[in-house]
Amino acid sequence: MPSTRRVLSTEDSRRTELLGTIASNSLPIVGVTLLDWSAAAVLFLYWLELGVDSVWALVRAVFAGRPPDIETGTVLIGALAERQFALSVPRTGLQVYLTTLLVLPVTVLILAVVWLFTGALLIGPLPEPSTETVTGVLLATTGIFVLTGVTTVRKYFYSGEYRKHNSTTAFRGLLPRIVTVFFGGILTLALLAAATEGPEAELGSLDPTIVGLPMVLMVVCFKFTADFLGVYSDRLAVYFKSYDQEYGWQTAPPKAQSIDAAFTDPPERVRPARWGRVIGGVLRFPHHPGSVLLCGMGLLVAVLFAIGSAWDIVAVVVTASVSIPVCLLCLDQLLRYGAIEYRTDVDDGSLVAYDRLFDTALWRIESWEESGLRVETTPLDSLLGTETVTIEHAENEYILPHLSDAAPVEAVFDRQPERSEQIIPGRAGLLG
Repeated sequence: MPSTRRVLSTEDSRRTELLGTIASNSLPIVGVTLLDWSAAAVLFLYWLELGVDSVWALVRAVFAGRPPDIETGTVLIGALAERQFALSVPRTGLQVYLTTLLVLPVTVLILAVVWLFTGALLIGPLPEPSTETVTGVLLATTGIFVLTGVTTVRKYFYSGEYRKHNSTTAFRGLLPRIVTVFFGGILTLALLAAATEGPEAELGSLDPTIVGLPMVLMVVCFKFTADFLGVYSDRLAVYFKSYDQEYGWQTAPPKAQSIDAAFTDPPERVRPARWGRVIGGVLRFPHHPGSVLLCGMGLLVAVLFAIGSAWDIVAVVVTASVSIPVCLLCLDQLLRYGAIEYRTDVDDGSLVAYDRLFDTALWRIESWEESGLRVETTPLDSLLGTETVTIEHAENEYILPHLSDAAPVEAVFDRQPERSEQIIPGRAGLLG
């Protein structure tokens, strides 16, 4: 059962959002009743409002207080997600996760495409409104931008709600608004078509002024009802989940991990061999489907050029198809292990993986937590004179690749490790 303080905070936040929703939806009502806005002006306003909502959703996503939920096995991005590195904003409690900045450009591109497509579908077929109408709509959009900004600052930043969200949940509510504008626009176009020339009317011949005041107000009420239900999305979720639910239809994002890197005595430090930090990424190639697919597509293109005997192009395509995935995997390997060191304390029975570049501990394991310990010699280890240590844990499997001296790591645990040599590298020897 939620605490009284939390319920009060939620209700205060909801009240702020509700007032903002009422104020923003009052603007088109004023435009329709007092300024004689047509259906085209209302659609134009709602399309611009969708852009305003997207801009403020991006602001919320940038400053979300929890790291994005990214699979750490992903090439390059996964290595950064494992570190959970964040840039602090001076004189505030805000921080920006590096992985958020890397994944947001894709989100921005998707939102831009959706917004432009919606405008082309709903606004494009209608005739251009008058200058007075455009001016009024732009002024209303400015008001909505300010209202949404005030609501965001008050509800999201001042109330500390940003601490509960990551870059995904920060977009909560945007998708229902997109759906509302899209289907509300389709409904409006259908009404215009029926009022203009019947069901078979062409979109280019629609007259937005032919629809009367009651019909336009119906569209406005449809939008207001959808926004009103969006404010209470978490209350609607009670029928499908528990009452203790803050995220509506989404699950709570995980908090940032805090790893204790302290030792009672100065720890001994072990690092992967220098060459193993880079070229070890080549061994992971078969276990990354995206890299294999990229290489396969390139080789397929090379085959097509080979049929036409364009051997110069074939050589370039084959070289690029192989070298680009390999370089990406080597860069990923360098990012994962280039600045990492393993700190061991035999007396304390602890092992910590620490990244010196990002100044953060990645994981910590105690001697009594491991369920398996293996020391393997992969073909690359044989070449470098190193060993790869694999530690099995209830929640994960930790691989310490290409250690010049694995003895300090072995000494942490109260068992003799299993030892093996691989002629062909298997999954456990693929450097994580």
